Amino acid sequence: MKVIYVSRGRLMAVWIFSGFFLLFFMLTLSKQPSMHDVFSSPVKKKIIVIDPGHGGFDSGAVSSSGTREDELNLKVAKKLKRYLQEHDASVLLTRETDEALAANKADDMRERVRIIRENSPDVVVSIHMNKFPQTQYFGGQTFYMTGSEEGKTLAQSIQIQLLENLIEGNNRQIKAASNLLILKAGNAPTVIVECGFLSNVKEEAMLKTNDYQDKIAWSIFNGILDYFAIEEELQWDGVPEPFLIPG
Repeated sequence: MKVIYVSRGRLMAVWIFSGFFLLFFMLTLSKQPSMHDVFSSPVKKKIIVIDPGHGGFDSGAVSSSGTREDELNLKVAKKLKRYLQEHDASVLLTRETDEALAANKADDMRERVRIIRENSPDVVVSIHMNKFPQTQYFGGQTFYMTGSEEGKTLAQSIQIQLLENLIEGNNRQIKAASNLLILKAGNAPTVIVECGFLSNVKEEAMLKTNDYQDKIAWSIFNGILDYFAIEEELQWDGVPEPFLIPG
């Protein structure tokens, strides 16, 4: 066996070179984008106002069995808030409790408008439930301000998710409106999401469940993601695995 002798000076040089190489490798690795950076959410740092319609003395629609719209609106709004905050959005609800914002309807609406204008949001989403005298109608529908192209894009992004994820057979499409105060409260793209019909017995039963409320919030959340992805001209092919449809 041939024995190779290495001088102490040469061995020290090898150690120093190896140390510099390891340090260079670690510094290079630290500059690589993390998985969090790669999958950074389109709503990160966006300001989003969620408006749970009605509240307190103003129940909104009430089903034949006594289900109040304002209570369901708030439940869905809080779930939507949680989804958005988990993706680093700045979220504000116009109301956090079952109380109205003022003693009468006109002042209540003025207060909602004030909250929206003072916070300069990137988007506004108002949550509602629908009701018709006829009981056969069902399905969620999204409204936007007439003439607002950004509002139309936001409404369409949300409506696509409602049709894909909620009650089957819904063929409702987005609709423009010009006479709804909340839609013209500020400069941000604003939509009203009518989540379903309390006048339809089957849909009312679904709207009252925690699981279906989660699916509504999840659908609106994904619609908002899609909207910002479109606005930023990003390719967004869905959401990461943790955000599969609840239930």
